[in-house]
Amino acid sequence: MTSSPPRTAAPPDKLALLTKYFGFTSFRPIQEAVIDTVVSGADAFVLMPTGGGKSLCYQLPALMMEGITIVVSPLIALMKDQVDALTESGVPATLLNSSITNTESSERLSKLFRGGYKLLYLAPERLMMDGFLELVQKLPISLFAIDEAHCISEWGHDFRPEYRKLKDVRKLFPKVPVIALTATATERVQEDIVKQLGIQRGKMFKASFVRKNLYYEVRPKQETYKQLKTYLKSRKGESGIIYCSSRKNTETLEEKLQSDGFKVHAYHAGLTSEERSRRQDAFIKDNVQLMVATIAFGMGIDKPNIRFVIHHDLPKNLEGYYQETGRAGRDSLESDCLLFYSYGDKMKVEYFFDGKTAEQKALAQEQVNQMVRYAESTQCRHKLLAEYFGEVYTAEACGMCDNCTKPKEEFDATVAAQKFLSCIKRSGERFGATYIVDVLCGSDNSRIVSNGHTSLSTYGIGKEFSKRQWLELARQLLAGGYVEHVGEYNVLQLSPKSREVLYDGKKLFLKPLKKESGTVSKSAPTLGGAAVDETLFTRLRLLRKRLADEQNLPPYIIFSDATLREMSIQKPLSQSAMHKISGVGERKLQMYGKVFLDEIISYIKVSGRSGSL
Repeated sequence: MTSSPPRTAAPPDKLALLTKYFGFTSFRPIQEAVIDTVVSGADAFVLMPTGGGKSLCYQLPALMMEGITIVVSPLIALMKDQVDALTESGVPATLLNSSITNTESSERLSKLFRGGYKLLYLAPERLMMDGFLELVQKLPISLFAIDEAHCISEWGHDFRPEYRKLKDVRKLFPKVPVIALTATATERVQEDIVKQLGIQRGKMFKASFVRKNLYYEVRPKQETYKQLKTYLKSRKGESGIIYCSSRKNTETLEEKLQSDGFKVHAYHAGLTSEERSRRQDAFIKDNVQLMVATIAFGMGIDKPNIRFVIHHDLPKNLEGYYQETGRAGRDSLESDCLLFYSYGDKMKVEYFFDGKTAEQKALAQEQVNQMVRYAESTQCRHKLLAEYFGEVYTAEACGMCDNCTKPKEEFDATVAAQKFLSCIKRSGERFGATYIVDVLCGSDNSRIVSNGHTSLSTYGIGKEFSKRQWLELARQLLAGGYVEHVGEYNVLQLSPKSREVLYDGKKLFLKPLKKESGTVSKSAPTLGGAAVDETLFTRLRLLRKRLADEQNLPPYIIFSDATLREMSIQKPLSQSAMHKISGVGERKLQMYGKVFLDEIISYIKVSGRSGSL
């Protein structure tokens, strides 16, 4: 006897639920159409890039429909992150896997049968166990969500044999809709997913593969460690992943970075499962900044504030590369994807072709050739990736890759650098880059006025560049060692090297600053013309970290970086103003609203800034 999908005659208002539980007031592209399809009882296949909001496509229907939604997920860490996030938002969800005791498992099952949960997360092995399937058939199942659905296809880059058994779900629950979701799948893999899960008559939804907030760049593999160290110094305090091709490379790079003062862990399959879990936990909780890893790391990571993904070695194929870079910027803020490339890496990849069948070898060779063509191409990198997945890309220039923004020559930045360095000096070396840029651009915000900095000789002398261009120049000065970040608030101070430009007449040549192309800078987001208050943002991040540590949670489970950035722009002073911030749902407002409001109000009293009621 199979269960049929129970549904309400009039589902609750989806926008009201979206705001109440998730703190959003509108949907991202295709989300609403997917949700409507699933709630109507139809199957759906969803191809949506990482960070596009796939999870909401089954989490919101779970709240709209009577009964239980079963989510099949391949990794324990991924399940735990999602369940923790849902619980923090007030959504009754749980998981059953090998990480919990038999006693706890029995208690959760008992609560499940009493209607205490709306979502149940399972690994495919657990769902397809004979005894467990019998239990599931007694539950009022409303929806099956198959996450990371590309795992079901032997043509995919991450095939898992246990996923193949999921096709039996359709036979046992013929009236329950199935939604299959993936971020990366070629046409061949898409067809295989649909066939294997028996959802040929379901609706197909495909979002664009273009991640507009990701900046793609390929660098020559020369003095790689020197380039890497310079880049990481300019990204102080930000989270990132560095992918290497071998365990030995991860450990060698970890040792070098640690000796240079970076907080970093290596991660590879040669570590014990306990040690891998410990290191992954340290990364998602912001206790270490960097993870140097093989591709064994990342699939179970739901961390939205990864600001850069670096490939130290050439990936084996474009599909895997796209998925790995997709772990950056899941919160939609601007993030970097760097690839260090030398043609010699191609031969290192090909070395592992031995032992493959002729067909396997031919496929692997074509895949690595595609990767090399990508690395050596002068075309738009977003266009190359989109077209690999069968998407038509018509933009002339994306403005977010090296080939579309690559400077043809250096420019004499001496005068601009002197202005920037002089402004740091004259304002007392007590402020961050955003503040210095505001002074140079002649901003009349209350903080600059109250500090008396409208009378500085450097006030308003930088109007030849936009704020984004000045911030880009600041990053180049940081990378070149002319200024330094100091303290937890990343205050800018002059280095001994700056004297050469300020006083000794040294000419300074830098890469030309990018022209404004309509792309909003996520390194210095604006809202209604107001820049992020970096000092307040840092204070809010520290508060979030303390609260998260007290509850043994990843900080992003409490609020995302994007939410904290909006708080630092809007500066809400009341519960109602705080509730308007994107990502602040009702439960999080109750749990954390007061403590974050207190921090904002305390900051405003000291800084003299204004807030919003």
